[in-house]
Amino acid sequence: MQILYSFRYEKCFATKLINDFNVRIKIIDQEIRDDYVYETLSIYAESADLLDKTVKYIENYPHAEDLKILEKGYNFVTIYLVTKSCPLVDIMKKKLMAPSSNIKLERIDYSGKIFWQFNVNNYNKIRHIDDTLRDIYDVKDSNIGTFNGRHINIKSEYILKEAFERGYFDVPKKIGLKELSSKLDIPPTTLNLLLRRELRQVIQKTIK
Repeated sequence: MQILYSFRYEKCFATKLINDFNVRIKIIDQEIRDDYVYETLSIYAESADLLDKTVKYIENYPHAEDLKILEKGYNFVTIYLVTKSCPLVDIMKKKLMAPSSNIKLERIDYSGKIFWQFNVNNYNKIRHIDDTLRDIYDVKDSNIGTFNGRHINIKSEYILKEAFERGYFDVPKKIGLKELSSKLDIPPTTLNLLLRRELRQVIQKTIK
């Protein structure tokens, strides 16, 4: 199951660059292997001075092992960077992800929010990933969606599973629509439509 997981992690050096130097970062290429991250990045800044400060910051970054400037203009620089693997990645690879899964840093947006793309075996692992990173590394503003060429903010299958595990379909019900709506922070009418739509798809697959 391919997932797009977004979150805010203030200790990430890329997030710091975006917030402190007001730069934009484009990921051209990335590979994670042997406890290192190998990246080609394009960094855009409003001025040459900000760009120079950004490059200097990366050069002095404690976890940077190698940095090569591939191309430089007045307001942009393309670099090849090798850093020690992020501790968040280490946790996910060792404990939480499918053995054959690869992590891909899909993008970092203008506010410094990080978007990862990876595979998990089931939705329980998604929740486990999120809970673990929140508890250990104080990850904030996280959001989980499926990745099928585009980001889906609310995944119906996830909502259906939550409703099932919380006892919405039990007889008698352990939780009503209004309470479930409050737990999932989804308006009751929207939640009802999501559940009905996903149930219909499950029934169709079962009957066929």
